[in-house]
Amino acid sequence: MRFTIFSSTQLLLEQLAKEFLLLSLQAKVSHVSLPGGLTPILLFNYLAQSAYAEKINWQKLHFWWGDERCVAAYDPESNFGQCKKLLLDKVAIPAENIHSVQGEKDPYLEAIRYAAEIKEYVAEVNGRPQFDWVILGMGGDGHTASLFPGQTDYLDTHLTVVAKHPQSGQLRISKSAYLIENSKHITYLVLGESKADIIDKIHNEPAESYRYPAAKITAATGQTQYYLNLESAKLLMHRQD
Repeated sequence: MRFTIFSSTQLLLEQLAKEFLLLSLQAKVSHVSLPGGLTPILLFNYLAQSAYAEKINWQKLHFWWGDERCVAAYDPESNFGQCKKLLLDKVAIPAENIHSVQGEKDPYLEAIRYAAEIKEYVAEVNGRPQFDWVILGMGGDGHTASLFPGQTDYLDTHLTVVAKHPQSGQLRISKSAYLIENSKHITYLVLGESKADIIDKIHNEPAESYRYPAAKITAATGQTQYYLNLESAKLLMHRQD
């Protein structure tokens, strides 16, 4: 695991944008899994409004989602709907490069359909599809995608799973730990003081932190990075003082 602390959120977003650009300049098509929730709003806005909107070769990028709430795309809680409004409608990405979860459909059937679409488009390595880049968020409870502490079966070999939010009971469709761990490159995007305690545990108490999916789920053969702003890294910096 690599932990990178950025002195400003703006610099963190610029680094992510540079990585999107570099990936889009490669000869082959790349498959990228995007996060949901509130954190990526800043990223989507930056990509759409900065000079990178014109520089990135969007035709070389296929976008997927790490998880989706079981709601229609027009619902304010839809991860895809949020990304579409903030980013996808504002850049020159082909419609066929966008692979959304159809959250309004039966979640168990949709999980099967989405897994089949992943297998159709994403080449297999080590016997399972391998994404080029998976960007993940992290909840204050240490969950990532919709893989929650105490609920995640790390031995499940399905590509997608149906999960239930522990507080609201809302059903969600998520990539499995099994699928995410096979990625070439995983980046956790972690912003805000509410995440500082979990980040401190992941960095300094790995044995204890493994109960958190955001600590346990790492790239098996690739690179795993945690991109932090000053607020989410405050306890790490306090230890260094």
